[in-house]
Amino acid sequence: MNTHLMIAIAVMMGMIGIAASRDLLRMRRAQLQPVRLRVQRPDDRTRGLR
Repeated sequence: MNTHLMIAIAVMMGMIGIAASRDLLRMRRAQLQPVRLRVQRPDDRTRGLR
């Protein structure tokens, strides 16, 4: 009986750990939002390359 109780506790702790890690990953992904950047390339004609 004692062995079954220890296994059940280990399984429950594992399930709690998985749920917590998924929650943390979800929160971290929510914080990382892409930022739009505008890139302007210099015109080749103004640089004298053509």
